Amino acid sequence: MSDNELEHEDISAASALETDIPYRKLNRLAELEAYNKHHYRPTNYQHKWWARRLGSVFRTLNIAALSPPDTTADEIWERVTEACDFDDAVVFDPFMGGGTTGQEATRVGAKFVGSDLNPVAWFITRMGLAPQTSMLETYFRQVMSRSRDEIRPYYRTRCPTCGDEAGAQFYLWVSLDEADDQTVREYDTLVVDHDRDGGATVVCPECHELSDVDTPETATCGGCGHSFDATREDVRVPVDTPNAVFNGGERPAYEPYAVKYHCKDCDENGFRAFGEFDVERLEAARERFEELEESLPLPEQRIPKGGEKTRDLHNRNYTEWTHLFNSRQLLALGTLLDNITAVDDALARHYLTLTFSATLEFNNMFCSYKGADPRGPGAVRHIFSHHAYVHPGEPLENNPLGTKGRQSGTFRYLYEYRLKKSLDYQHNPVERVLNDDGTVKEKKSIAGEQIGGRPADSVSELLDGDKTHFLNCGDSAALPFADELAGDVDAVITDPPYYDSVQYSELADFFYVWQKQSLERDFPEIFSRDSVVSDAEAVGNRTREKSLDDYRRLLQNVFESAFDLLKEDGPLAFTFHHKQPEAWGAVLEAIDGAGFRVVTTYPVRGENRLSVHINGQRAVLLDSVLVCRKDHKKPEGSWDDIYDAIEEVARERLRSFHESDDDDLSRLDASVVVYGTCMTEYSKFETVTGDDGDAVSERDAMERIQPLIDELNESEFE
Repeated sequence: MSDNELEHEDISAASALETDIPYRKLNRLAELEAYNKHHYRPTNYQHKWWARRLGSVFRTLNIAALSPPDTTADEIWERVTEACDFDDAVVFDPFMGGGTTGQEATRVGAKFVGSDLNPVAWFITRMGLAPQTSMLETYFRQVMSRSRDEIRPYYRTRCPTCGDEAGAQFYLWVSLDEADDQTVREYDTLVVDHDRDGGATVVCPECHELSDVDTPETATCGGCGHSFDATREDVRVPVDTPNAVFNGGERPAYEPYAVKYHCKDCDENGFRAFGEFDVERLEAARERFEELEESLPLPEQRIPKGGEKTRDLHNRNYTEWTHLFNSRQLLALGTLLDNITAVDDALARHYLTLTFSATLEFNNMFCSYKGADPRGPGAVRHIFSHHAYVHPGEPLENNPLGTKGRQSGTFRYLYEYRLKKSLDYQHNPVERVLNDDGTVKEKKSIAGEQIGGRPADSVSELLDGDKTHFLNCGDSAALPFADELAGDVDAVITDPPYYDSVQYSELADFFYVWQKQSLERDFPEIFSRDSVVSDAEAVGNRTREKSLDDYRRLLQNVFESAFDLLKEDGPLAFTFHHKQPEAWGAVLEAIDGAGFRVVTTYPVRGENRLSVHINGQRAVLLDSVLVCRKDHKKPEGSWDDIYDAIEEVARERLRSFHESDDDDLSRLDASVVVYGTCMTEYSKFETVTGDDGDAVSERDAMERIQPLIDELNESEFE
């Protein structure tokens, strides 16, 4: 049997995607990419987008969907590392998100049409496919120069070695509590930073000074001589008078306690305790912010109530988006954005706005420090290391302009090492060629391919000329260009929301309210509203009373729109995974209801198991690629026969995984294989009946295969 599912009967395959793809080899490449996304696809790393799927997977899907059905899996695998040119093809993505499908489709020469309800997704995708401007570097330097002069004085400290002023790279804050009429610092641990040789910088619980020690378990303060175990957790330390306080009152209170400095005179980096000079600089920033607040381009929107993710903010009385920043951050970010909005070249301004928006992720009071873990790369754990607003015990306040070139999370760093690398990759894409054992043999430049670069102003301009892509910001269930594109799309390749897994709009609002300050003048029809939260978003959200049935309905509406655009033999292919069988059932209902059937599925790698948002949790690493075709008349089916077919295919596929190098897959990953197989087998029939004569619905089918999942797990994963 090939990698593919059992043969489906009454629909002749029209593309290689329906017959066989090299998913085992692809999974080896995808696993490597999952650990190094910024190296494998720099264009996907310009800006945060949640649950972004892997470029290597979507490159393979595009190539297979546009190749004839007699193309073998080995030939598809060869084409992954060769230049492709499907110049007569049109690919559509109705949930374009961060733009992965568009980047991979335009690379292989196809014309791309993308749509998304979310303005942040639209803007990220737009800039990932945008042309380049020769003036970008000039405007970047102008913005940096003006901003540095205005911001730099407030991010200064004293070098403990020479006593001169030094640059402050970032500040560490600690949560404050009131107990028995006394203010208490609440440390996660007294270790501030680990050395590679086992030593550490620690904070003394008696005098609050910082010391470098060889063994943090038996630390001795260099200031007062107090001995203590710095590695103990959840330490409460009384403090007489806090240095300064952020928030307080109705919101959680924090005090700064440490500064990471960089002294150019001494060429020295290190930590020091937050002192009187630092208090003065913070207070000066607060006073300056109060002077300029009304003139700075700051968001004024309130955080919407009733959200599944934003309710965590409201529960702590964060009611406005500016509440997530202290006054020095608002002064610095407002000044930086003000200088960006003054750029008169629109394309350069948009690129710099994108980089500014990416900077926000690392410059707010919901960031934290990775350095207490010696394995943590970089310094800043950004606000969205989880797909939520996680309240930190010890926030990190970053210097948004930085004190040196490769400083984590700064505007300069993100410009130099994200945006510029992305722009280079756009014109010079590379792929990894693998050895037989799955290791990288070489990085191969794919000459002749380019990502985007020639945006069209309309679908007709795209279809009739040499433009590369057209993007729509709006509901993909009601496309304004549907009549123009009807029947012209060769493939729909997408990554829809996975029911309730990610609340995209509630998270995207964090960026949107700032982007609006720069982009509304250029795109008033897209950036005029106060929030991107929409009832039309195809997600489940209990706090907004959006049920599984609502998700099914909204997803089906978009699939119906895709049905109208597709050619008669064009595939709809998308990725999906979820822990709950009812979510799979709802997706199958949406597919059937829109007039499609699942003709095959492939299990492919979707997640890095060490990603912060899933590490240590019952997480799913595999996605199921669901390949669908427009439906035809089908026979009635017996659930018993379907069950037997599911067991045969799923058992063989799981055994092949178990015998391969994919030994980190979990029981939940096994369920992805079984659910995908169930979709294919169930979808072959018009109606399905059980041995009692009653109809078996899509959701019933997903529930009925639970014993099979348990049985296969026992036999294949024990």
